[in-house]
Amino acid sequence: MYELYTVLAEYYDAIYRRRVERVKEEIDFVEEIFKNDAKREIKKILDLACGTGIPTVELARRGYEVTGLDLHEEMLTVAKKKAEREGLNIEFIHGDALDMDFENEFDAVTMFFSSIMYFDENAIKELFNSVIKALEPGGVFVADFPCWYYGRSDRPIVWNAEKGEERLIITDWREVEPATQKLHFKRLVQIINPNGEVRAFFVHDVLNIYTVREMKLLAKEYFEDVKIYGNLKRSLSPNDQRYWLVGIAP
Repeated sequence: MYELYTVLAEYYDAIYRRRVERVKEEIDFVEEIFKNDAKREIKKILDLACGTGIPTVELARRGYEVTGLDLHEEMLTVAKKKAEREGLNIEFIHGDALDMDFENEFDAVTMFFSSIMYFDENAIKELFNSVIKALEPGGVFVADFPCWYYGRSDRPIVWNAEKGEERLIITDWREVEPATQKLHFKRLVQIINPNGEVRAFFVHDVLNIYTVREMKLLAKEYFEDVKIYGNLKRSLSPNDQRYWLVGIAP
C-alpha cells in the first residue's frame, strides 16, 4: 500500500514533477492565509506528512522555522538531503501525526498534497485534536483536499517522467465508491534504465472522500473558526477542483 512512499521514495519528486513546479504558487497562497486568517504572526510551522519536503523546503526558503513530520523514513531521507544541499536548518521527525507530543509549540500546522484523505472520520478527529494541541492560540491549520468528482477517471491516465538516465512510465486508475465515499487510487510505475531493463511497482491506496460541508462540520468541533477556500483563492466557487481547509486554534 505504501510503496510510493517507501521503495519509490527516491522517484517521488519525478513522479509528482507538476506539484514540484507549482509549489511556489501554493505557498504564495498559504502565506495569504497566514496574513489574513491567522490571529498571530506566523514564524514557526509544523508540516505534517511532509514526505520528500517539497513544501517544507519552500517554506524554509522563505525564512520560516519549519519542522517536518512524516511516517516514512525513506521519504525523510530524501527531504533531509534536499535541506542539506541548500543549507536549510529544518528539523525532520519520523512520526505519526496522530501520536505527537507537541503542546502549543507552533504558529501554523500545514498538510499538503491531499494527505488528509488518508484519515477516515474517526482518525481525522484524532488528527484535529493533535493539531489543536500543537498550535499556539490563534494559530492556523491549513490542509488541501480535492473535489471527489475530479478524483475519478473513466480510463487510465498515462504519462512519462525522467530521473537522471532512467525513464518512468506512470499509469493511474481512480475508482470512486459513492456509497462508502472511498477513492481507490491505483498506480503502475515502470522504471526503465538505460540498458532497457524494466522494474515495475503497483500501488493501491484507499483514500477517504470528504465534501466541503462534511469537512467543515468535522473541523468545527475543534477549531474556533473554520473556512474552506477553493483552488488558490480566498473564496469558494461551484467548479473548484481543489479545496483548502483553514482552521483557527482557540
